[in-house]
Parts: sequence; structure tokens; C-alpha cells
Amino acid sequence: MAATKKIPNVKPGHLDRENQELRHEKLPHDVCRLIQQGRLAKGLSQKDLAIKICEKPHVISDYESGRCIPNYIILGKIERVIGIKLHGKERGIPLQVNVQRPRK
Repeated sequence: MAATKKIPNVKPGHLDRENQELRHEKLPHDVCRLIQQGRLAKGLSQKDLAIKICEKPHVISDYESGRCIPNYIILGKIERVIGIKLHGKERGIPLQVNVQRPRK
């Protein structure tokens, strides 16, 4: 008898996934630059900004260098402190401050 080569049951989708490199989403460089420019415009150090958003200074460093996986909760905190929109189509536009009207 001749030896037969057994072919495993592999679906085409599995082959595609094996050939793809899986990576986490990274923070775009323009957002990193916006964070740094906004922080400097407010006169804050990385440590000062970290204290204002209740995070560690290395978190700010990672966000400014683009080494982090974006967390939109942290981005939202940074947005409110530096006053610049950091995600969405309106990236880089100053945030509008909502003024509350006095209650009658």
C-alpha cells in the first residue's frame, strides 16, 4: 500500500487569519502631537497633567509618544484639561465650554 498524506480540515478563513499580523490599535501621531501642544499651551508638565487627570506620569508620556493602546476614557480626561478635541472628525478643534444658566 502506498502511504497517503493526510490533509487537515482547514477552512479558508483560518488560513487568512494565520497570515495576518494581529496588532492593537495605536494612537495616531497627530493626536500625540495635539496632546503635547495642548499641554504646553496650558503651561503644564507631564506630571501636572497626570495629576489633573488622576493618572501616573508615564501614562502621559506613553500617550505623547504613541506607545499606548488608546483608552477613550483617558483621552476624554485629557481633552477636558487641555481643551482640545482628540478623537473623531473634529480632531484638533478647541472644546466649547458649556456655561450653565442660573436656575430660576
